[in-house]
Amino acid sequence: MSSRAIRKAQRLREEQLQPPKAEDVESDEAEQEVDTRPKPSLFALLGGDDADEEEEANIEEDDISNEATTPNSTTKPNGSIQSSKLPAKKKKKKKKASTQLNGPSTGKTKTSSHTSFESKDVAPKEDDIDLALRSLASTSLDTSSPSTETTHLDPELEKVSSLLSIDTQYLNAANEMRRLFGRAALESDNHNEGGPPPRRRRGHDPGRGGLAAAVGGHHAPGGRGLAGLALRRNIFMAGKEEWPRGTSGGLGMELVASEDDGFTEYRFVHNNAYQDVQRQFEACVESMDPQRMVQLLHFNPYHISTLLQVSEIAKQEQDHSTSGELLERALFSFGRAVHSTFASNLAKGKAGFDFSRPENREFWLTAWRYMGNLGMRGTWRTSYEWGKLLLSLDPERDPYCVRLVIDQMALRARQPQQVLDLFDSRLYRDHYGRLPNVHMSKALAYHALGQADASRRSLFSAIKDHPWVLARLFQELSIDKIPPGIWGSQPRTDWEKLMSELYVTRAKDLWSTPEATALLVEVCSIPETAFAPPPIDDIPVTLDEARHVALTEKANLIALIPRGVAAGSTSAGDPFPPVDDLRSYELHERRRDPEWEALEAEIRADQETGATGGSILDRLLPLFRRAAREQGGAEEDDEADDD
Repeated sequence: MSSRAIRKAQRLREEQLQPPKAEDVESDEAEQEVDTRPKPSLFALLGGDDADEEEEANIEEDDISNEATTPNSTTKPNGSIQSSKLPAKKKKKKKKASTQLNGPSTGKTKTSSHTSFESKDVAPKEDDIDLALRSLASTSLDTSSPSTETTHLDPELEKVSSLLSIDTQYLNAANEMRRLFGRAALESDNHNEGGPPPRRRRGHDPGRGGLAAAVGGHHAPGGRGLAGLALRRNIFMAGKEEWPRGTSGGLGMELVASEDDGFTEYRFVHNNAYQDVQRQFEACVESMDPQRMVQLLHFNPYHISTLLQVSEIAKQEQDHSTSGELLERALFSFGRAVHSTFASNLAKGKAGFDFSRPENREFWLTAWRYMGNLGMRGTWRTSYEWGKLLLSLDPERDPYCVRLVIDQMALRARQPQQVLDLFDSRLYRDHYGRLPNVHMSKALAYHALGQADASRRSLFSAIKDHPWVLARLFQELSIDKIPPGIWGSQPRTDWEKLMSELYVTRAKDLWSTPEATALLVEVCSIPETAFAPPPIDDIPVTLDEARHVALTEKANLIALIPRGVAAGSTSAGDPFPPVDDLRSYELHERRRDPEWEALEAEIRADQETGATGGSILDRLLPLFRRAAREQGGAEEDDEADDD
C-alpha cells in the first residue's frame, strides 16, 4: 500500500472524529446529474483524484433523491434539482460524513439514510486500510516506548553510582571560597567573571618576575587572553582571561565501550602533533634543565606533561600559587578535550578510565595534585568532590587508593552523612571493610551527627580490630595516660604499620578537639579483659598502596614501603606505573639493526625446534663487541669536543 493512500485513510479517520462545521458547506448553485453507475469498491480510495470525484457524485445523488420529496425544492428544465434552504445544506453535510463512514450510497435514499445512523452502533468490518493503520500504530508505539525486556540493574551498583555522582559546581574552588568568605575574598578574580580588574598596590605585581612571569604567557607566541569561545563553561575548570591563547595541542577523548548497566569507558588520545611535543618533553626531562622545560611550556602552553613538571618546579620554589594555577590550566585543557557524553555520565557516576593507559594516568595525577593544592587553601568541599571523581573512575580497583583518604576529606568538608552512606555500600563492605580508617571515621561521623551510642560502637569495633592505631593516636595527641586496653599495642606486619602511620598522620587533627578526645578516652578506658588480640593477617602492601604513599611526598611514610615493591621503576610524572602498562605509541624511536633482527629471527626458530643455546651465544658475542667499540668511539669523540 502506498504512503499516499495511507495518509488519505488517516485523514478520513480524523474527519470521522471531528464534528461537522456549519460554515463548511458547498455552493448553493452546485448541480450534479444523477449517476446510475454501480457501487464502487473500497479500493477506489487508492485511486487518487478519480475516487474523490466519484465520492462527490454519489453524495450529491443522495441529496437529489432526498430533496425530490420536499416542497422547498425547484426543478429546472434540464432535470436537475436545486436546493433553496440552508437546513437542506446542513443535512447534505451530515450525509457526507455518514457516507465517508459507511461507503458511497447506492441511490436508495431512505435505506442509505437509515444505514448511516445504524452503523454507529455496529462495528464496521475491517478492511485493508484499517489493518494498515493498526500496523502503523503498533509500529510507532514500539519505537516510542521503551522495550519491556529491560536490563536488570544491580541496586547495590546503582547505589554506589549515585553516591559517586559528581556535581560540577563543587569542582570549582571559587564557588566554595565565595560561600566561605564572600565575594570580597575573590576580588582578584572578579575580572574573570566579567567585572573590572582589582586595583593593585604600587610596587606589588605578583604576575611579574620569576617563574610566574615565565609561564604566565606575557610573551607567548599566541599572545594573552583566551577567546570567548574558550572561556565557555568547562566541566573541570573555568578558563581565565590572562591565560595564554592556544589550543589543546592535539589532546582529545574517545569512547571505548559502554556496558549494559550504563557504565561507559573513555580514554584520552594524542594526535601526531601532540606526540611530537611529548617526545620533546622527554628530551627536556633527560637534559635535567628546568629552563628548557619552561621554554617548552612557553611554546606549548597547554601540554599536560609540561604543565605538571613545571608545577612541581614551582612547588619546590614554594610558589604554591603558580603551582596551583598550572594545575588548573592542565585541568582546563582536559576539560576542553572531553567527549560530548562524558559530562552526563560523570554526573551519574558512570564514567571511567583505564588506568593502564599513560594518557589517562596523567589525568589521575593532575587531579590528585590539585586535591593537595585545594587542601592547602582549606577548600575541603571542593577537594572532597575531586576525590569522589577519582574514586568513581575505577571504584573497584581504585589505583590511587582514594579510599584511604576520602573519608577524612568528607569529614573536613562537613559531610558526615555521605561518609556513612559510602561505608554502608557494598563497595566498602566487600573491598575495603578491613581498612582501619573505616571504623575510625564512622565513629567521627556518628559523633558529628549527634548519635553518641552509634559513635561508641564504631569506635569500640576499631579498638578490637586495630588497637595499634589507637595506641599510636594517643601518642600523637600527647595523651599521657594511655588506657591499659591499648597500651603497648604495636603493628605486627608491614601493612599494619603503614596503614597506622597513614591514618594517624592525616587524621590526628580530627581527633584533637576536646569532644573527640573525650570520646576517645571514654571508649578506650573499658577494662582490658574486653579486648582480645585480633588474628594476624599478613596482608601484603600492594603496588597501588605504594603509589598512594609515594604521592603523599612524606619521607617518613615513603620509608615504610617494602623494598620489593619500591624496586620498580618510577618517576615524578608517572609514579609506580602498573604492570599492565598499555602504551599507544613509543616515545623513543628505536633504530633497528638488520643483524640484530636476523639474530632474533634465528633465536625464535631455535626455540621452536628446541636447539641448544651454544650457537646463539657464539652469534651474540660479535654483536656485543661491535656495540662496545661504537660506544668507546663515541666517548672519545665527546672528550675531544671538551678539549
